[in-house]
Amino acid sequence: MTLLELKDVSVHYGRIQAIHDMSFTVEEGEIVSLIGANGAGKSTTMKTISGLLNPSHGSITFDGEDITKVKAHLRVVKGISQSPEGRGIFPGMTVMENLDMGAFGRADRSGMAADFDRVFDLFPRLAERKTQLGGTMSGGEQQMLAIGRALMSAPRLLLLDEPSMGLAPQFIKQIFKIITEINAQGTTVLLVEQNANQALARANRGFVLETGAITHQGTGKELLANPAIKEAYLGVG
Repeated sequence: MTLLELKDVSVHYGRIQAIHDMSFTVEEGEIVSLIGANGAGKSTTMKTISGLLNPSHGSITFDGEDITKVKAHLRVVKGISQSPEGRGIFPGMTVMENLDMGAFGRADRSGMAADFDRVFDLFPRLAERKTQLGGTMSGGEQQMLAIGRALMSAPRLLLLDEPSMGLAPQFIKQIFKIITEINAQGTTVLLVEQNANQALARANRGFVLETGAITHQGTGKELLANPAIKEAYLGVG
């Protein structure tokens, strides 16, 4: 079943067109990766899906409903949650307070309690640091907190924007393992990531963006094996 569909979506920053008539789908239960160089339009695409940016043309459909003009906070309620590039945690709030912010649109206390348990099962380090201020945590711990906060809205679609950025190798390996586990638990994942090897190795499908347009698409394995993709993004000539 198609959970998310972008159809002929264009996005402008003033007179500059950042996304050009982009169309793709995300099926329920998938991990889909968007890869590309800096400035390719990956984060712009994510912000448009989450409602932080408005398309100048085209439509966005989620679970069969046109959400093109739906406000960002209402998209969270409908089941779309984003862990942003740069993490965006609240540094002066504790771990628990940050997680509470992720559940701002919920009233189901029993469901929230279950999701706190889920987050702490996925990220035991957060359970150990419930009262610690977010701003005093390491980069890897802050990334865990950002993903945990996004999960607290109980999303059907989790948007992850550069989750491995700036992390030490041991944290990168751990984060990608957890992303795979989140997906196995039933959450669909759309992943923007410069670490193309890691992203495509875990993706059901992937799309390559260049200057705001999709230039290649296929399964993760197909893109990993594509000579042009290898040379441009995987460090293999």
